[in-house]
Amino acid sequence: MKLLGKVAIIGALTIGGSVFSYTVGSIPPASAESQFIQKASPVFDDWQWQNYFSLHHNADFLQELAVGDLKYGDTFDISIYTGGKDTGIVKIYRLSEDENGVVNMQRYKTIYDTGTEHNYGRFVTPITSVYKPGSYVAVMKLGENYYYGGSFKIKK
Repeated sequence: MKLLGKVAIIGALTIGGSVFSYTVGSIPPASAESQFIQKASPVFDDWQWQNYFSLHHNADFLQELAVGDLKYGDTFDISIYTGGKDTGIVKIYRLSEDENGVVNMQRYKTIYDTGTEHNYGRFVTPITSVYKPGSYVAVMKLGENYYYGGSFKIKK
């Protein structure tokens, strides 16, 4: 009986070891490309539009988001009537033109409602040196609707 137990243990270890080595051996190593995608993902955004042309032709213009040019030390501070149905989210994107002339949007900041007044959303963030000088756009999602205020510049 002891011999049968030893054979069973040896068999289980042999099968388990071969299954483990097959599993570990079949995992492909991470490529440099996948590592690049993982590092780039913090600025990727899952909102509907990734370039300014699509945003401009699909989102509604909202005057409150047209903040005008800003400089370091200023504060992005807007108050928007939300109707109490949702608090909304505002994202600030940097605009950059690629080699094909497409103006892409890179998310810089997500701003949540401060919740200070019923039926109104207030979105506040300081403009610091984190924002490179250039063109930006503020985009708001309220419910399932998107709004933007046109491009603005941030300067030193």
